[in-house]
Amino acid sequence: MFLKSLEIFGFKSFADRTKINFPDGITALLGPNGCGKSNVVDAIKWVLAENKSKNLRADSMNSVIFNGTETRPALNMAEVTLTIANENGLLPLADEEIAIKRRIYRTKKDDSVENHYFINGNEVSATAIRKLFLDTGVGKAAYSVMEQGKIDQILSSKPEDRRYLFEEAAGISRSKAQIQEAERDLEKTRANLAQIDHALAETKRSYETLKVQSEKTSKYRKLQDEKFNYELDIQLLKLKDFTVNKSRHEEERKEAEKKRNEAAKEIEEIFRSINENNDKLEQLQDIQNKKQMEQIKIARDQSGLNTLVSKYRNDERDIGITISQIESKIKNNQMRIDDFNDEIDYHNSDLHAKDKQLADISKNIDSFVSNINLSSSQIDENTKIIGTNSGKIHNLDNERALLQKDLEAITEDIVTKLDAKLRDAGYSSASNKKAKEELTILLEKIKIFATGRSNIFNDFASLPHHTEKDSLKIVTDAVAAFKDLLTMFDELSASIENYTKTTPQFIDEFLSPEGIITKKRSIDQLIQENLAKIDSIKKESEELTKVNAELNKKISEYRETLSDLRTNQATINQLVVSIKQQISQTNRYLVQEKATMQENETSLMHEQKKKEELSEQIEDLESQIAELQYKGEQLTKELSDLDKQIAECNSKVNGKDDIIRKKQEEQKKYQARLEELTVRLAQSDTEIRNVKQNFQDVHSRNLMEFEERMYTITASSVQLKEKLAQTKQKIQDLGQVNLMAVEQFAEEKERYERQQANYDDTQKTLEDLIRVSEEICTKSSEMFLDTYNKIRRNFHNMFRRLFNGGRAELRLSDPANVLTSGIDIYAQPPGKKLENISLLSGGEKTMTAVALLFATYQVRPSPFCLLDEIDAALDDRNVSSFVNTLRTFANVSQYIVITHNRKTVVAASSMIGVSMAESGITKVVQIPLDEDMINGRAKFDEADNFVEEDVEPEQGIVIPPRPPRREHNPDGTLKIKKEEKEPEHSDCSTDTEEESSVSEKENDKS
Repeated sequence: MFLKSLEIFGFKSFADRTKINFPDGITALLGPNGCGKSNVVDAIKWVLAENKSKNLRADSMNSVIFNGTETRPALNMAEVTLTIANENGLLPLADEEIAIKRRIYRTKKDDSVENHYFINGNEVSATAIRKLFLDTGVGKAAYSVMEQGKIDQILSSKPEDRRYLFEEAAGISRSKAQIQEAERDLEKTRANLAQIDHALAETKRSYETLKVQSEKTSKYRKLQDEKFNYELDIQLLKLKDFTVNKSRHEEERKEAEKKRNEAAKEIEEIFRSINENNDKLEQLQDIQNKKQMEQIKIARDQSGLNTLVSKYRNDERDIGITISQIESKIKNNQMRIDDFNDEIDYHNSDLHAKDKQLADISKNIDSFVSNINLSSSQIDENTKIIGTNSGKIHNLDNERALLQKDLEAITEDIVTKLDAKLRDAGYSSASNKKAKEELTILLEKIKIFATGRSNIFNDFASLPHHTEKDSLKIVTDAVAAFKDLLTMFDELSASIENYTKTTPQFIDEFLSPEGIITKKRSIDQLIQENLAKIDSIKKESEELTKVNAELNKKISEYRETLSDLRTNQATINQLVVSIKQQISQTNRYLVQEKATMQENETSLMHEQKKKEELSEQIEDLESQIAELQYKGEQLTKELSDLDKQIAECNSKVNGKDDIIRKKQEEQKKYQARLEELTVRLAQSDTEIRNVKQNFQDVHSRNLMEFEERMYTITASSVQLKEKLAQTKQKIQDLGQVNLMAVEQFAEEKERYERQQANYDDTQKTLEDLIRVSEEICTKSSEMFLDTYNKIRRNFHNMFRRLFNGGRAELRLSDPANVLTSGIDIYAQPPGKKLENISLLSGGEKTMTAVALLFATYQVRPSPFCLLDEIDAALDDRNVSSFVNTLRTFANVSQYIVITHNRKTVVAASSMIGVSMAESGITKVVQIPLDEDMINGRAKFDEADNFVEEDVEPEQGIVIPPRPPRREHNPDGTLKIKKEEKEPEHSDCSTDTEEESSVSEKENDKS
């Protein structure tokens, strides 16, 4: 047993909570017409998520709620619970008993309800209810419910509309639902892929631009490194040369100092030997030595001052170079600041344009939304006017009906009164006719007489001359003519009086303003005005309907445009965010550059101040040097005098003068060499310090960090300078360089690769969805065709069994498209030609539908089946055939049969009585029958010598090919063939399924 019970409350005529238990086998529902038997079928369809009110025989879903009677108030809620036994696990739930419940409430808004669905007490959606019964033969559109008009619907509908029977029997309803879901996923995936592709194209353009800039920046950085290395090597070579020279000068200085001291020692020994010769000479020598030492000190001080001046001048020159370098840095800083400002201005301009574009888009969006709302309001207003017009037309129809009644009544009064008046007046049509003829003859006579006399008088008047005799005669004739005319007028008066006596006098009364004829004409005029108003209102409604259609079309166009505008708005918002990020990043670079420029300007002021101080110090030193120069000259004069005095003293010592002179000259030579080397050492120290300081100022690094590199340089200074010049030229040739391009490119590359991976994943998902959809299509086609062939054979044999002969045939209207083809039904009852079922009689159509239903049951029996008076059009013989067939399937399915036929009731194992003891309220009484009738165990006289026949296979059927088998690489990835193209997807869905999907969405929304 599958269907256990049905509990109804507040649904249609079930005002009281009613529970109906269904035993297995065949259950008959009996009751008089209008007692609510079919409401039981409607309740089962309704609880199975039927949402079309016309399929429930209702105007709206609000109408299924008990609306009250004269003695019962209306209810605000309807509830139906269907309890199902699931012991065999036919439904995909673990419970052995499943309760499906649906409940609705009235809302304050007219024609709207609040829906709730439950499975075992858990609230679910309508879609979940439908999915639960897919491929079971049960459902709002399945073959488990056969109603009064569904037989004709199956047989008279389009071939495509009959497919649901075969699809449900084939068990592909769930597959087709999966195909629909795959189609929706495909559309979403394609839209997502298009969006990703658009974003990927934008990113790729930025990626390509930054890639070029990154390569240029990398080349620039590489050239900068080469430039740094060349400058480093040049400075290291300078340092090496200065260091070697300093070491050599130190050695030479030590040697010169040693030789000078030796010469001074020898001179001292000579003077010591001749010291006793002359004290004066000794004193002179002491004075000379002091003077010489003072002169040497002055020379040393002068040399030191000159060295210091040279050092200061070198420092001044170095400071000048440093100032030039700082000014160059400041100029470069200013150029970069200008570039950054230009870039910011460009981005701000772009941002302003984008903001303006966003404002325009927002304005357009608001405009379209306003237009949509305005059009919707206009449609609602027009719809209200159309409804009002319908009411007006209805009222006018009622008024016209009343006027028609008044017209009929007044016409009857006219006939009655006219007959009475004619009878009272003694009216005779013969007398009236005779009087009328006499009156006509007399009028013609008068006319002829008057015309003849008129012609005579005209002829006389046209004659030129008249005699007195002729004139007298014509006057006498005229007098006689007038006398005759008076006599004729008297006869005319008598004839008129005679005609008046034979004519009814009440006609004037009828035609008077208050007369009955005038009233009739007034009613006729009102009816015509009524019809004219109806035509005018109908024309207005038709015009409003056309306007609504145009407005709906415009709304669709507005919504499409609105969707495009919102997509553009999202894209531009993303661009605005990107531009703002670029502006923010450029602002950071600008702030850093300004800070660097500020530091350089501070360094420039500091160096300028140092240069001024050095200039002042150089002036002071030059003044000291001039003073020492003067003292030196004075000492030279004094020494010259002392030399003369000593010469005079030494003349006394003749043998040693030459030796002393030579030694003194030698001492002077070594002293001069010593002073020269001291100056050179000072210059070497200055040059070494300048090289280090310059390198520190230019590169902000200590040159001695690269001391080991100094001894590994093999190129000459000239070669290095040439390479440095070439490198600088290459850097200059590069032009403007985005210094952050490498880092920006790395970020953009990561984003591009991420989007590319997302695109590839989405593309693969799309291909997988297409493949899955095609596989489902192929599998569904094979399942459908297998079931179709079985039903086709069963239908032929079942038809022969029910009609005791003949043949029936099913044909696909489009064999090349199995999943969308319609199904034509041809039947040939015994003694007739094979013809389309539309040409059969009502009973033959019903029996053909029964044959198709039971042929379907032979392939996939529905767990239960409701048959609503399908035997109404059958004669006794066909009812017997129907009952025998029904009894055959009683052990396969559970049947609930609504019938008035006694033979059908005999086949039932239980009976349910339906009545309306209280007006408008359905009551149910269950009546068990004989136990031998239950489960088809009753014995009936049957002679079954039926032999089944095979049918020829249908030609031209095409099954969609399965997708090619996928081959995998050893690592598990798919092999991709070069010639393999993206598979084209064929749409397997049907219009019926789309409508079902729309209905499900609307119900879920409710």
